[in-house]
Amino acid sequence: MTVGLLAKHYFRGEVRGLDRIPSGGALLVGNHSGNPVIPDTFMFAHAYLHKNENDEPVSGLVHNFAFEVPVVGNFVRRLGGVPASHENAMNVLSGGGKVLVYPGGGWESCRPSSDRDKIDFHDRTGFVRLALRAKVPIVPVVTAGSHDGFYLLTRGDRIASALGLKKYLRMDVFPIGFSFPTGVVIGPMWPFIPLPRKILVECLAPYVPIGDVNSVDDVRSNYLGITGAMQDALTKLAADLPRSRRHT
Repeated sequence: MTVGLLAKHYFRGEVRGLDRIPSGGALLVGNHSGNPVIPDTFMFAHAYLHKNENDEPVSGLVHNFAFEVPVVGNFVRRLGGVPASHENAMNVLSGGGKVLVYPGGGWESCRPSSDRDKIDFHDRTGFVRLALRAKVPIVPVVTAGSHDGFYLLTRGDRIASALGLKKYLRMDVFPIGFSFPTGVVIGPMWPFIPLPRKILVECLAPYVPIGDVNSVDDVRSNYLGITGAMQDALTKLAADLPRSRRHT
């Protein structure tokens, strides 16, 4: 109930194309914004569950750290979140279920605000291999506007490397920027309240990956096809946002 009210009134959210998600096993692949506050994910999950009434639940792959955060951890579990791993994803997909994954992870969700309308999976092609092995279609889930409620100057990957965050916390970013109410963002898990803005989410037509899972060229070709389609959709969605119309 709370998520629905926030999505409708605070973020003025719209989720389009839910009817394009096929029945049965599928890998839903989204672009990511707003670590650790991810309103785009919660908004999409709420809209999907409301439409399907739990008939075909989606299991979201979630960083282990999220399960340790008070309140957030319990909420993630209720939405079907499972610890992110290839094994967990295959177990769901092989059983005919659906998995939601954000290949860009913290790298994308903590990208500089100057790149807010860009798909950036950091060349992570594991989701393509997963879909090929499981023999399921990929449904791109594209979000625009979720990165507008705060301002990031840098993702701080060099700082993260110097601090050894990837080794100890599986994090390769240390973002620095500005937010409400603290005024600043320092680090990958800095708490903040995203400012109200409009968020648009669109599910694209299913993409059926083809080729050999062990072929670097085949995997790369599928990766470029999917991310290219997502970038085209993101550019169009961004043009529909109020911030874009103010400059036209």
